[in-house]
Amino acid sequence: MTKALIRLFVRDAQNTRDARVRERYGVLSGAVGIACNVFLFLLKVVIGLVTGSISIAADAFNNLSDGLSCLISIVGFKLSGKAPDAKHPFGYGRTEYIAGLAVSFIIVLVGFEFFKTSIGRILHPEPVAFSLVLVVILAVSMLVKLWMGAFNVQIGRRIESPVLMAAGQDSRNDVITTGVVILGMVAGQFTTLPVDGYIGVLVAAFIIWAGFGIARDTVAPLLGEAADPEIARSIEKLVMESEYIVGVHDLIVHNYGAGRWLASLHAEVPSDSDFVAVHEVIDEAEKRVWQRTGVYLVIHMDPIDVNNEHVAALREQVDAVLHEIDENLSMHDFRVVDGARQINLIFDVVVPFSYNNEAKRELMMTIRNKLKEIDWRYNPVVTFDHQM
Repeated sequence: MTKALIRLFVRDAQNTRDARVRERYGVLSGAVGIACNVFLFLLKVVIGLVTGSISIAADAFNNLSDGLSCLISIVGFKLSGKAPDAKHPFGYGRTEYIAGLAVSFIIVLVGFEFFKTSIGRILHPEPVAFSLVLVVILAVSMLVKLWMGAFNVQIGRRIESPVLMAAGQDSRNDVITTGVVILGMVAGQFTTLPVDGYIGVLVAAFIIWAGFGIARDTVAPLLGEAADPEIARSIEKLVMESEYIVGVHDLIVHNYGAGRWLASLHAEVPSDSDFVAVHEVIDEAEKRVWQRTGVYLVIHMDPIDVNNEHVAALREQVDAVLHEIDENLSMHDFRVVDGARQINLIFDVVVPFSYNNEAKRELMMTIRNKLKEIDWRYNPVVTFDHQM
């Protein structure tokens, strides 16, 4: 069914880099979500009124909030698909994340409201009617939510949308909450305890947890996440295919919405190269990265001395010392200022984020001591940075 819906409503479906195609996918997902959730809301609210079950009512209004969330996601996709302009030259892609954050607030609010209602039912219990027909209807709603979860995840993966991936996870959470509701109805027939209220608390807890999970997933890219390792490796590999380029470092990737990436990196080239030719090669590398990954890349050129045997030997010594200390360390921008009584070894060391300031000071002393064991004239001048 998913493929049929895509064929019917998403024109040029394979071109997922196009903002208009992403918008069509997002609108399709939202429209399907609204239709399914309104149907489930009406179904469950009737069941809740007939049986007097607060947990079923909670589940029904959870579906209503999901429908509202789908509406907000449609608005988010519509806005994120707007073309760049003078005020926002990188486009409106992050609107999708803001929409996801709004959805998470609604979900959390609904969860807290039904948490209070469920506590009231525990304090003031009322009987809950049970019917096998009602259980079957709720089971059907679970199947609908399972399909919705798979539908959103499939589309979310296709267009790399964290909001739709979160929606898919939320649908799977709904399957769990509805299953717990059925368990509460069945258990209520064998005990006078207010099982329905306790189950309502569990449902509310799942709703709140799902809301916080979506908030976490949408806030992260807004704050600025580290580059996706797969994207980073692809960029570095494509750049290293170029003639003259012997190394890359300081890759920084900025996310301006799903599928909208800007990046910069430093490319090391031999200092005795023809720099006009190197410039042409770098231009070609930037275009190649854009064509194959959709990432707009800017490359900064770093000339290094690769043909000086003395400098190469010193670089190998320093590299060996770093790997002896920690195999996760790497270096770049290696330069040498030679002297009779002091040899300055100037380089940058890339350290994991787990290194705090104290760890960096200790690392600096360890590097200095180990290099001086090799030659007392070595004076390391080190700058620490992190892999972005």
